[in-house]
Amino acid sequence: MLDISIDLHLHLDGSLSLDTVKRLAKMQNMTLPEDDDKLKELLTVRKGCRDLAEYLTKFDFPLSLLQTAEAIEEGTYLLCKELLNEGCIYAEIRFAPQLHLLCGLSQEQVVKAAIKGFERSGLLGGLILCCMRGNDNRAQNFGTVVVAKKYLGKGVLALDLAGNEAGFPTGAFEDIFEASRKERIPFTVHAGEADGAASVKKAIEMGAARIGHGVRSIEDEEVLKLLTDKKIPLELCPTSNLNTAIFSDINEYPVRKLMDKGVIVTVNSDNRSVSDTTAQKEIELIKSTFKLTESEEKQLFLNSVNAAFCGGDIKRKLVKMIE
Repeated sequence: MLDISIDLHLHLDGSLSLDTVKRLAKMQNMTLPEDDDKLKELLTVRKGCRDLAEYLTKFDFPLSLLQTAEAIEEGTYLLCKELLNEGCIYAEIRFAPQLHLLCGLSQEQVVKAAIKGFERSGLLGGLILCCMRGNDNRAQNFGTVVVAKKYLGKGVLALDLAGNEAGFPTGAFEDIFEASRKERIPFTVHAGEADGAASVKKAIEMGAARIGHGVRSIEDEEVLKLLTDKKIPLELCPTSNLNTAIFSDINEYPVRKLMDKGVIVTVNSDNRSVSDTTAQKEIELIKSTFKLTESEEKQLFLNSVNAAFCGGDIKRKLVKMIE
């Protein structure tokens, strides 16, 4: 096992450690449960989680801690430092600026704070800004596109669409990504998770450069061909997909089938706290379950480098580190 990690699909609000939660609460004079087990219950999904909708409820508490510029900066910084200490050589951290406005911040102030925290850490990578699935947030989503354009290449790498996929189909947000294409902002889309392969097909048609999760592509040969022909990588997050009951057992996970079909796959953590995992754990889970060779493991890391929303100089540096 290579003693490194790369994480392309990592949510800030789903990845606050216990130590970070305590630090952010102290900064804001917020009262927390004294028992660490009770605190962890607020952050981590229970066994027997029904679906993605229940999984998403675990974001409410950490989001309450990330409503000031100081907390957003510190939370981003501490997550990056944890990643560095674990051997992470590159990460793309995503979050939805529109969910951090309860204390009066603008989306731009939220993003500037997160950029500052990331830059303080020294970790290679940057931020992905999430638009959110919903009925009444169209203006906020377009606001996210505007901020992404302003800070593209200055800490922001790309856009995303996140949230309850089953409740709000991917195609309903085509106008958001038409605006992204016009502004030349690359984007990934959460698709093929709670909804089926048709969601992935729609994301591809909208111009997604990557697909978040995308595991249900395996249900449709046409979608698999689109992924391989267009060389669109999937951001796989195995434990998260078990948590949300897409698969009941890791042995059902289609990573080997996807690889055999020629689909480009990467392995990521999704939510370190909600799913109680890390990128290293996810790679080891896949490697041990599906008997990956060292060459196949190395290829997963190279896939992540090739799929990353960074420039060629950083990619070449990362390839050297892997080699």
